[in-house]
Formats: sequence, structure tokens, C-alpha cells
Amino acid sequence: MTDRLRTVDRLWVLLLGLVLLGSGLVLLDREYAVVGRYPDTVDLGPTVEVLESPWGPWLVAVVGVLLGLLALRGLLRRVGRPPATTRRLGASGPTGRLEVDLRSVADSVADRLGTQAPVTGAGGSVRRLGGRDVLLVDAHVTEDADPQVLTAAVAAAHDEVAAAFPDDDVTVRVVLEAPQRARRDRTDRVRLDG
Repeated sequence: MTDRLRTVDRLWVLLLGLVLLGSGLVLLDREYAVVGRYPDTVDLGPTVEVLESPWGPWLVAVVGVLLGLLALRGLLRRVGRPPATTRRLGASGPTGRLEVDLRSVADSVADRLGTQAPVTGAGGSVRRLGGRDVLLVDAHVTEDADPQVLTAAVAAAHDEVAAAFPDDDVTVRVVLEAPQRARRDRTDRVRLDG
């Protein structure tokens, strides 16, 4: 999802949240009359007249279909196209086609990072971000990690992927997380039944 779509989504969620919060506060105030007094009945005369007119149900149906199409368009824009699992290399020609499996490349980059850097649990995946295929490598930093070694290993991974894909249509993103906490062994508890 692009940054622009993310911003639009956040604005819509904020607007919807404010509308729901305001509605809830009005309903609470109507029940307990803290701020003001509200009438016991609400006149829906014009709305009832529109709905009971011969064209009222058609109007509601058209508005419903339009809102449904807008919602479907918004969902389809956010889904995007799935990341490519294979990429055609520039060395392909009329005598043959060279392709590379990006998931395998992501796994290889993760394995290499795991051997070069003080990380654990390195894993690779492929994502589509900003119109480009991104090899995403996730790993946990060890507790005694040297920042210079980490920086050098990540830079080497980036340089190797850039050299493998000179057209700049595939890139690598390394996400390093905090050290994993060792799981406490449950055998340190003793239960006595008597």
C-alpha cells in the first residue's frame, strides 16, 4: 500500500471515528441530559415522503449500488497485484529466457545475512511495495551484536541484490528486531500434590 493510500485510509478512519464518537456522546447526552434537552420524538416526515414516493426505492437502490462500487474500487486499489515470484533477467534473448525465483533469492539473502551478521532467525519473503518487488529479510539481533558488523552485513546484502538486479526493479529491505528473549523453561517449577 502506498503512502498516499495509507494517509487517505487514516483520514477516513479518523473521520469515521469522530462521527461515531460524536454520535455516541449525543446518545449519552440524550439519555442523561447533561448538556441539553432533546425532543421525545423525531420528525422523519420528509424522509418518509421520499421513501414512500414511486421513485424513492429506486433512489435508495442507485445510492446503494454507487456506494458499493466505490467501496469495491477502494478495496481493489488497496489489494494491488501480488508480488512476482519469478523475474526475467536482462540477459534473456531470442535464444533463451533466463528467470530467477525471487523467493529463493530472498531466502538466500536471509541465510547469507544469518552467517555474516550477529542475527538469529533470519527469514526471507517477497513483497510488492511502491511498484517494486522487495526482498524482505526479517531477523532478530543478538544481544551482543556489534553495530558496525550489522551495518556492514546489511550493506553487503543490499549491494549484492543491486548487482544482481541492475535495472533497480528489485531491492532488499532488512528489518532487524530486538533480541529474542530466551523462553523460560517450565521445568523450573515444581508442583507437589499431597
